[in-house]
Amino acid sequence: MKTMKKVYTGIFRDGEAGSFAKRRFRGRRKKLMVKEDRLMAITGVPYGPGGKTTWAYAYCPTYQEPAMMYLTGINQNNVILLLDPDSKVSDEILFVDSRDRKLEFWEGVRFGVGDDQSLKAVRSVTGIQDVRDIRAFKDVLKERLSKQKKKNLGTLWLEGTRRGKTCAITTDHNYDFKKKLEGWLRSWKAPALQNIMKNHFELRLPLDKYDVSNALKAQEITGNGFKVMLKNFRNFKNECQVQGFLEGQMLMHSPYGLSYPSIVASGSNANILHYTKNDDDFSKNEMLLIDFGIRWMTMHADITRTFPVSGRFNPMQKILYEIVLGAQIAVEKKARAGVMIDELNKLCWDKINQGLKHNFTAIGGKFKLLYKGRPHGVSHLMGEQEHDGDPFRNYSQQSMKSGWMISNEPGLYGEFRLRLNGKTYDEKIGIRIEDNLVMTSHGCVNLSSKIPKTIKQIEKLMASRKEG
Repeated sequence: MKTMKKVYTGIFRDGEAGSFAKRRFRGRRKKLMVKEDRLMAITGVPYGPGGKTTWAYAYCPTYQEPAMMYLTGINQNNVILLLDPDSKVSDEILFVDSRDRKLEFWEGVRFGVGDDQSLKAVRSVTGIQDVRDIRAFKDVLKERLSKQKKKNLGTLWLEGTRRGKTCAITTDHNYDFKKKLEGWLRSWKAPALQNIMKNHFELRLPLDKYDVSNALKAQEITGNGFKVMLKNFRNFKNECQVQGFLEGQMLMHSPYGLSYPSIVASGSNANILHYTKNDDDFSKNEMLLIDFGIRWMTMHADITRTFPVSGRFNPMQKILYEIVLGAQIAVEKKARAGVMIDELNKLCWDKINQGLKHNFTAIGGKFKLLYKGRPHGVSHLMGEQEHDGDPFRNYSQQSMKSGWMISNEPGLYGEFRLRLNGKTYDEKIGIRIEDNLVMTSHGCVNLSSKIPKTIKQIEKLMASRKEG
């Protein structure tokens, strides 16, 4: 007979459901209550796959609102968490739907209320003892708010500054929940809603040891898939075949899904930063850029590698690749807690521009870049989301903290021409090399260090199957 935690693995994505998981999530909730010291309501995703766009149901698993996942571990739609630091009896309440066994026949087991057995299951797996029907949320919120010392309410929505103006993401479920709460507060003549985003991210962004271990596992699966793909590369004729093989290798070893839709871009397609068409044939003279990764638990790998279709870099490709790789190594050496991502950006693009001047133009190379200044940031934050932190990237002007995980992804995109040793090379090339780094007080840990990226490593792997 399956244990209770095994039955609920699909909606409690910790993987080690038990006393450790309950302590870990409870500790996170308590820290947030200490930081905010106010009544808080946090919503999960309100609907599952196909909830609004029925035709989009296929291949669309439920991914929980990251804040809810961070605080509870529950991967189920239509849940609300109420945190009440003033309460001496019940400082956390989880609201879920009534249990629907007919729906479970179609979609699998869900946390729910309505009978003692169902309540016992939610309490046992999550560690949250006060579990109620979500239809009671409004009344409970009004009652709890009336008893508050501060008489105000906090919730989460995403906002930041852009060009000196305060902006918010107004198209997601968090903002919809905010507007609903604001309407209730007005009718109750209660104070305005407070955003808990700042304190929440301060707690969530530094990864703990368990998160780092899961992120490393994601890197290992992603890297192994890449190695096997390179060894079999001679069998592929187009981008679609590469994508199918690589994603298959990764998904065979993780039940948690891809980190994001893979980019498999050959030749000039690599100059489209978010290229996802992935269906062109490629020629032996081109390079191939792939941006890919798998999840493990709630952590992600976000890796980019660029390599020659032929299996060997031509002289111009080699020069340009080494310029990008040199910038990536320089960023890794500088990255540490206390440094700002904007400092890494300046270092990265200065290094690439200097490399083009001294190692390419100086030997007769000519180029036209497809961007001005820099094509994109060299780093973004990673965690519960593959792109974590505020979506406006205001964190790039903040000193990084120990435990932050960032990408390290310098790139070079444009048209390049070079005559060398009597032969002319003329190509549209996009090169990006991406690793994932965890900050420490004295430097950083490269979780992607075992994923091949040097010219020697790549060429050796691509030759290995041919020689066998």
